Amino acid sequence: MANTLMLGWEFPPLFSGGLGVATYGMVKALSRNNSIRLIIPSASSIDLQNVNIVGLNKVNAEEINLERLRFDFSFLENVHQLPIAISPYHHVNENLETISKDEFELLVEGKATVSTIHHLFSGKEVYGRDIMHKVYVFSKLAEQIALNSEFDLIHAHDWVTYLAGIKIKQRTGKPLILHVHALETDRAGESTRNEIYGLEKNAMLLADKIIAVSQYTKNQIALHYGIDPSKISVVHNGIDQAKPERKRHQLKDKLVVFLGRLTNQKGPEFLLETARKVCTVYPRVKFVVAGTGDMFIHLLETSAYHKLGSKFIFTGFLSKEKANELLSMADVYFMPSVSEPFGLTALEAAQHQVPSVISNRSGAAEVIQSSLSADFWDTDKYANYIHALLRYNALSKELSARANEQLDSLTWNHASEKIEKIYHEILKNN
Repeated sequence: MANTLMLGWEFPPLFSGGLGVATYGMVKALSRNNSIRLIIPSASSIDLQNVNIVGLNKVNAEEINLERLRFDFSFLENVHQLPIAISPYHHVNENLETISKDEFELLVEGKATVSTIHHLFSGKEVYGRDIMHKVYVFSKLAEQIALNSEFDLIHAHDWVTYLAGIKIKQRTGKPLILHVHALETDRAGESTRNEIYGLEKNAMLLADKIIAVSQYTKNQIALHYGIDPSKISVVHNGIDQAKPERKRHQLKDKLVVFLGRLTNQKGPEFLLETARKVCTVYPRVKFVVAGTGDMFIHLLETSAYHKLGSKFIFTGFLSKEKANELLSMADVYFMPSVSEPFGLTALEAAQHQVPSVISNRSGAAEVIQSSLSADFWDTDKYANYIHALLRYNALSKELSARANEQLDSLTWNHASEKIEKIYHEILKNN
């Protein structure tokens, strides 16, 4: 049984993508055999056995010593707008919360109160324009909380927690595990070499072990970050076992569903081109786009320009419950991502007995072998696959049934067993 200090960012009820779903599923499964102290920006009233959740939105004066905290934001002067300019993963629209000037002055001058910290991490936007400042403050607070904690190892999820992981490892000497759910080269392009990329690479070099959510991600880490593959273990994400019922919708057309952030990483241009080709041969179809992002307006306007407006339904962001309801009515799930480290939504579609057409540059394609996959740019193949699934019910049922069966080995408990072996190996060698 490991005593784990875990660093997370998204956690129920706050989600932006699959990170929160994965972190929750992993924590719940690991807590069966391990004691976990989870530090996250914003905590709700979730209660898990063997898990002590510390939300910075609720942290008390006994857990942090504000008199000893000094924040130096000078190194961030050139990256204040970084998430907007370079990495659209971190924002939804232009109306995002930011840290006020007064709050910055209090933090810099060492005059911040507990309520200042609470306010900083109480917003519903888990990323936003001030993401780099949140990451920095999170790292300082997590470091202080860690110094007052007993733990065997550090387990940090995604780049937003890596700075905290580095600081805590350097102060305590405890082994650091990085869990890579996505890379900056996924979000901003393979050639990017910005500050987030630099943080990821430095953390990977310092880490004792790296967990990648797919073989695809492991290959990307080795290729673009120069990390020795022997340092990286692959643990595919899981899904909670359930048997949701199918539902009927009121539309006469069949539904092809896209669920995710509308960013270049998710391939919206290939979604649009595929839809155009499908509608030419199978007009009784609607493409339902569920999500928001910096490409939302572009996709909306471009679909109208190509006279495809009547073929698209844009729902905006959907809660977990609404997303599941949509999947229960879908006929095909479509994920044309340019780079998809895993793709939990493909597993959720399989659970709802929906056949998938997905990019072969995804972790989901490694574990759902019955999905129909293609190169992200191959809209002809995408369109042919979707057309076949819409037209031939027997094919659709066969593939969806196979995909559903493959979920039996893709549970969070199965993933946690692999992670526990990594814990044991690291603790044995330290």
